[in-house]
Amino acid sequence: MSAHQDRLFALVSEKLGADELDTTSTFDQLDLDSLALIELSVIVQKEFGVQIDETALTPENTFADILAEIDAKVAVA
Repeated sequence: MSAHQDRLFALVSEKLGADELDTTSTFDQLDLDSLALIELSVIVQKEFGVQIDETALTPENTFADILAEIDAKVAVA
């Protein structure tokens, strides 16, 4: 687990009430609806200072997709 993953999972559990998070399950499998995905986008922007591309915030995407974007954008910043 990366430091970003630990922090992201803690925030998502706290703010969205999502339990048993993993990087391979789709957001749909984790029961995160479109409103939760918008909240996730806000959480990422506030916590990591990066904006997630809307194409990564679909029910078919996973936390691995979000973490890859965070890692790439934080490394550049």
